[in-house]
Amino acid sequence: MNKWMVSLSWAALICFCSFHSAYAQTAAASYTDLPGSYWAKNEILQLNELDILSGSMDMQFRPDAPLTKGQAAMALSKISPSKPAAEYAWLQTEQNSDEPITHKQLLDELATKFETDFAHLISIWPSRLEQAAINNISIFTINSAEDILRKSSPTVSRAVFANVLHRLLLDAGYIKEAKSYAASTIETSKNYIPMKHSVHLEEVPFSLHTLYLRAEESIRFKSQTEIDHGFARDYIYTYTVGRSAAEMEVTFRVLPNQDTFVFSKLTNPSGFPLTVDILQEEKDVAYFDLYRYDRYPLQRENTDLTDADMTSYPTGVLRFIRNDGTVEERMVGQSYLSKQLSMRYDNGEQSFTRELLDEQEALSYASTGDSLLSVYTLRSRGKDIVDQWYLNSHHQLFNSKKSIYAWMRETGQNHKKRNNWYTADGPYNKLADSTEPMPKSGQGYGRTLLMLKEDRALTLYHEKEERYFEDLVYNAFVNLKSFKKDKAYWETEVTSTYLKDLYGIHAPFIDTRFNEQIALFYYDIGREFEIPEANEPLRDYADLLVSQEDKGNIITVKTYAYYIADYFPINQEVTTHASMNHALGGMNILLMAYQEFQDPRYLRTARRIQQAIAYQQDNWIRDNGDIWYRISPDLTFKGDDYKHLTLEDLIDSYQLWQQFDPVYLPYLKQLIITKATFLSNENLGYTPKIKDGLEQIGLSEYLPKGDEVTDAL
Repeated sequence: MNKWMVSLSWAALICFCSFHSAYAQTAAASYTDLPGSYWAKNEILQLNELDILSGSMDMQFRPDAPLTKGQAAMALSKISPSKPAAEYAWLQTEQNSDEPITHKQLLDELATKFETDFAHLISIWPSRLEQAAINNISIFTINSAEDILRKSSPTVSRAVFANVLHRLLLDAGYIKEAKSYAASTIETSKNYIPMKHSVHLEEVPFSLHTLYLRAEESIRFKSQTEIDHGFARDYIYTYTVGRSAAEMEVTFRVLPNQDTFVFSKLTNPSGFPLTVDILQEEKDVAYFDLYRYDRYPLQRENTDLTDADMTSYPTGVLRFIRNDGTVEERMVGQSYLSKQLSMRYDNGEQSFTRELLDEQEALSYASTGDSLLSVYTLRSRGKDIVDQWYLNSHHQLFNSKKSIYAWMRETGQNHKKRNNWYTADGPYNKLADSTEPMPKSGQGYGRTLLMLKEDRALTLYHEKEERYFEDLVYNAFVNLKSFKKDKAYWETEVTSTYLKDLYGIHAPFIDTRFNEQIALFYYDIGREFEIPEANEPLRDYADLLVSQEDKGNIITVKTYAYYIADYFPINQEVTTHASMNHALGGMNILLMAYQEFQDPRYLRTARRIQQAIAYQQDNWIRDNGDIWYRISPDLTFKGDDYKHLTLEDLIDSYQLWQQFDPVYLPYLKQLIITKATFLSNENLGYTPKIKDGLEQIGLSEYLPKGDEVTDAL
């Protein structure tokens, strides 16, 4: 634990005072709780400048907090080097004590150290200033020790100690002249709450960004771990807080461009509330501003508390301009209060979700002079988990304010499709109500594999080359690697009651669409971002698809014509349905894998899927002109298809088969026209991918009517 430590030697003190004896100096205030009107400001700041009595690392002096024995001992030890060793016994015994010192104890020590009589100390003692400071009442004297002990509080405030010690040093000639200090303007956010009492502070020993943890209860270092992801590195620091087995974990994720995510997680298994702050101080700040997301309203599709996604968006972008003119930006997230939920099944497997209890603004700040202190608060109610994150960069994350506002506006309009609850283990997103375990509140959240990818961020990075979107993509690769761990594929960790009711399957299971999309994510941009072995997920997933024929996870239409089931339970034997979009996505992956690795098994399996689609082309088309969503193992068709996703997949399939075998193109063309015509008739619009794809294959005349939408629905 770091307490107000001092280190100035007696020789240095004499030199300092001699050099500054001629003039009264002025300087900026160093602490956010020492306004210009504070009665003992000058005495405190002169002792602080001499490094005799210091404030804490959170830019507070806490003048009205009780002086501890340790603080008194450390201060007095700096002005007593010539005393006999025997007189250091009290200093050595008490220098680490957090116990408040009483008036009598301090009077005894001061009388000994300064070789003065008790009456003199009484005459300079501002005994009632602790109570009267707010009214700026002048110092007065009291004539007896009994009176001082009777009329004053049992303990001594830090301001009173500073006032008395300063007077004694002046009288003794240790300080040649009292100085007057001009206080700087103190600026705080509306939600900034100064902590007036003593706190525990612990430095997190990370080299790139100095942080402190702050809590009312003790903080103890537990462990430090490093994880090398090949292109990024995690530095994980774990602490225990208080006596309730609470644990604070701080993860610094250093990206290749040296930008750093700071993920914090407070796990509190006790029933008692607990608050831990993360503190980061910036020096040499000429100007700062906070660009808030809430300038743009959320456009929620649903406001029913049991169904809607009740998360919003990050707090905003904290921008500060250094004295040298350089600009730095920090993206700051909210804090998320949740409970871990799990459901165990008969075979020992489990489904994991979180219940969101609250989303809170974590950021507050205070500044004075050219110092800016940002505070990130994790506030636990007990028996819960609190997550918070922010992203540090020594550069601008966005090219301009206009770009910042454009992203904020887009996030407000599409908040369900944009990640905001980031953790070191990946983002959490609202789950469908057909997920278990689902809390009664309906606020069930989990790690959704498709949302681990940052597709929209990637698109914007390619369009604007802005640093923030690059950071999100790098972070996505780390999250995907961490989620997969040492398994061969990405397993879904939550149970869908829709699948459970249909087929009796539960988590964990393999979702073919999720694995296909992740493999594509790696393959398409892994090399661009210098991700090691970026094409291996493509090979792995192609191998998985090829193996399903032998495992029986197929729906056979004719000999050598089948669909691969959408879902593969890990430890259950059951064949599920096959949806058109999953079938197309898997087939497209097989063709890409054949193109990359020239394994004939991949092309053979892709042909068998396409032959099944060709045989049943007419069966897939519904009476309303749309395409059915899925085919069941009994070859019946059911369900409403996605609006845009399947059309994107059909276009991809058409482009791939153009390279391998044009015999299948008429079948795919008919399905493309059918789907596009349905969208047009319903005025459902199109995505940029649909528009570009139709132009590339010469079918732009079938572009659906309606608005262009960013995300496929």
